[in-house]
Amino acid sequence: MKNHEIQQRNSLETQKCFSQIYSTYFIKMTRFSQAYVIAEEDAENIVQDIFLYLWEHPEVFKTIDNMDAFLFTLVKNRCLNFLKHNLYINEKKRTLETAEEQEMQMNLYSLQQFDESFLTISEVENLIDEVIGKLPERCREIFILSRMEGLKYKEIAERLNISVNTVENQMSIALRKLKIELKDYLPLLLFII
Repeated sequence: MKNHEIQQRNSLETQKCFSQIYSTYFIKMTRFSQAYVIAEEDAENIVQDIFLYLWEHPEVFKTIDNMDAFLFTLVKNRCLNFLKHNLYINEKKRTLETAEEQEMQMNLYSLQQFDESFLTISEVENLIDEVIGKLPERCREIFILSRMEGLKYKEIAERLNISVNTVENQMSIALRKLKIELKDYLPLLLFII
């Protein structure tokens, strides 16, 4: 028998074996998976991924002693990964929601505490000038060109012979420092700048 014929015969045997395993186990594996991941679509996707892996790695069939235990372990591990990933995603969402809620609470408190008669606009402008004066030289220069002279980021980049990305980064630093330094005057600051 030629090498080509042997490979073809092995391929047919592998396909037959795969088809038999698929028809025997697909429903069982999906039911088991769905008991843990709940959504039928997710359970089916997990099982389909397992069979795709088996299809792409037919050599695995030669090493399996106990097909039930092997497939059960694959489904169990895929379900564990799925659940861990979903818990991680949900935790990240909760963290973001908590951060947003804290920021809203801070903004609410800031607005409630703010008394516009406490400072005049010129006094706030003096405070802003003081904080701007504390910025690093390049950061201060970029901020003044943007907010005081009204130049666009591209125009600032061309004038200072730097990248637009650098301008964006420096503006971000400046605004963050202003926000921190002038947090008690945030409503008026947002109105002025």
